[in-house]
Amino acid sequence: MGREAVAMCRWQGEVAEVKALLESHEIILRGDIRAKISRATISAPKIDKDALVLRADGETLRLELGLKEAEKWLTALLKPLPSLAEKLGVSKSSKAFVIGKVDDAELKTALVGAATKAPKDAAVLIAMLRNEADLKAAIKAARGAAHAPVWCVYGKGKFATLSDSAIRTTMRANGFVDNKTSGVSDQLTATRYRLKQERDGG
Repeated sequence: MGREAVAMCRWQGEVAEVKALLESHEIILRGDIRAKISRATISAPKIDKDALVLRADGETLRLELGLKEAEKWLTALLKPLPSLAEKLGVSKSSKAFVIGKVDDAELKTALVGAATKAPKDAAVLIAMLRNEADLKAAIKAARGAAHAPVWCVYGKGKFATLSDSAIRTTMRANGFVDNKTSGVSDQLTATRYRLKQERDGG
């Protein structure tokens, strides 16, 4: 979504000017009031005069955005979030070839009916990265199916076994460029890569 504004904020009994950011999965407050409010906890967003008002975690958030900006935020918040399958670009008609074992429940659900055993039939590759061997396997498979981008899926935060920077450095050194990121679950994140010549040619 990527909207941001400076606004007077009322949250959890405090009132202060904040920099508010509306991201795809959360509202971030910076300044004298600091908070990250997950969209999963938000309910009943509405416009009150020139402010956006909503409920989250049993509390009321009020942001004095001005009427026009508040209406834009409300429209964005009322729009359903894309599913994980939509974010990854997989469906029954847009198959994924999976490299490695998928243990994550949310990713398993996203891949139901959308997986293929033939890389040539895949619209996208999904590579589960836990170690350097997995990364090498992903690169080999992605080179063999250069028509399709590859999502490198790996742990984040305390669940990380390979760092984002290490993956990016290795992928770029092997001729790939990253062009999109996506959250997968509480434990996993993903970055999409494509061979340079594929990007340059398309």
